[in-house]
Amino acid sequence: MKIQALRMLRRLLWLALLAAAPLQAGVTVLHGFDFAEGEYPIGRVLLGQDGRIYGSTYAGGSGGLGTVFAVSRSKVHTILHSFVGSDGQQLDAGLVQRADGTLFGSTPQGTITVGHVVTSFGGTVYSLAPDGSAFATLRSLPGNGQPEGRDPGQLVDGGDGFFYGTMRYGGSLGASGFGTLFKVAADGTLTTLLEFTPARGYYPHRQLSLGSDGRLYGALQVGPGGLANGAVFAIGRDGSGYTVLHQFSGSDGSAPSGALLERGGVFYGVTASGGPKGAGTLFRMAPDGTMATLYAFNGGDGSGPVGPLVAGPDGNLYGLTSGGGSTGGTIFRLSTGGAFMTLHRLTTFDGINPANGPVMDASGTLFASTTQYGGGSLATGSVFEFDALAPQPAGLSLDKRCYNEFNTCFKPFNTAVGLPYDVFWSSENLSSCLASGAWSGPQPSGGRIQVTPTRPGLYTYRLVCTGPGGRKAATVTVSVI
Repeated sequence: MKIQALRMLRRLLWLALLAAAPLQAGVTVLHGFDFAEGEYPIGRVLLGQDGRIYGSTYAGGSGGLGTVFAVSRSKVHTILHSFVGSDGQQLDAGLVQRADGTLFGSTPQGTITVGHVVTSFGGTVYSLAPDGSAFATLRSLPGNGQPEGRDPGQLVDGGDGFFYGTMRYGGSLGASGFGTLFKVAADGTLTTLLEFTPARGYYPHRQLSLGSDGRLYGALQVGPGGLANGAVFAIGRDGSGYTVLHQFSGSDGSAPSGALLERGGVFYGVTASGGPKGAGTLFRMAPDGTMATLYAFNGGDGSGPVGPLVAGPDGNLYGLTSGGGSTGGTIFRLSTGGAFMTLHRLTTFDGINPANGPVMDASGTLFASTTQYGGGSLATGSVFEFDALAPQPAGLSLDKRCYNEFNTCFKPFNTAVGLPYDVFWSSENLSSCLASGAWSGPQPSGGRIQVTPTRPGLYTYRLVCTGPGGRKAATVTVSVI
């Protein structure tokens, strides 16, 4: 009873926070998750044939181990299935929908309880109808991952009667295996197409993409020879022609994340870290592996981009970062030539820290999930929509950070000669920034500089930015003794 009372109190607090939330231009929260409804929608959402948004949660539901859900644009949330362990648990992959409407997905693990003995296994592949009926476990995987592998990722429809995916771990070596690539039929018949090894690269990312050439494209956490910045590979759907197209060096990005997006015969993707500024990159890759970095994040403009990107009806690409901006992630736009703009800095009333890339409909409305919403102990995630083509207001913030045990610039004197401080800024819908005062010249739309003062005094930093959203100015002053 105490637990139920606590949940009710938290529910009331969550509703109060939602009622007090400021209106965000272009952003509509379709659902904020609340414990029994599911928690932490990590996998990529799916825009269903009926117009609803489908997804899965890592935890919550009546069994406490995750759910499959649907959310309508009129904000009606429906739990389609609650997992109990024997059918899988702790979902972290999105769904795929077949032409007949059936949904297919995977779970990374599961448990079977007999008496007081709990036995873990290596996940499941499942199907269910869009109304939540006809749930079926198509395949259960062994706990040691031998020989098929364990921890299956998101499925991709090959258009040939099979779904394709990767197993994060396992293979013929069992618990010591490096992962596999597989295909599975709608009846659960599973075939291993490739086993990853140190020579091939290993620990595949959880999302594949199907190229127009019929090949499957994916990412590796570790490249051939143990290079830990990751790699991109291609392989035929019959398991032949495996090729590592590019190995990341760190300077051109590290940790490729999410499926690749194909557009105009080339592929676009993200790395979650690395790059010239250390906060991840957006890249373009030709089918032969020729790579170009289109944009490098610096933190002020976002950090940790999450794939995949999506193509808008205006010819631009859109995506999300998991962090950076001024709060916990951003929505951004990228032209195929590399022109970048932050469209929106996510707030706790939108949801923050998305773990997966968005989807977009033909009108340019973007849909995505986040892993935190409302702040504090209520932060269990949201599903939101954002009108990516609508005019958005400009926003600019400029602040300072001093290096002490509190990382705070105290008054009246912020810092002392010889001690560094940071000036950092972020913006939205602004593309051209000009600095004056204690600094000068053009600046990116978001960023950070570190200064070590050599003389006492007042240092005033002014920034004026312009763009589609209009013009914004900001000033911050650092006092040095």
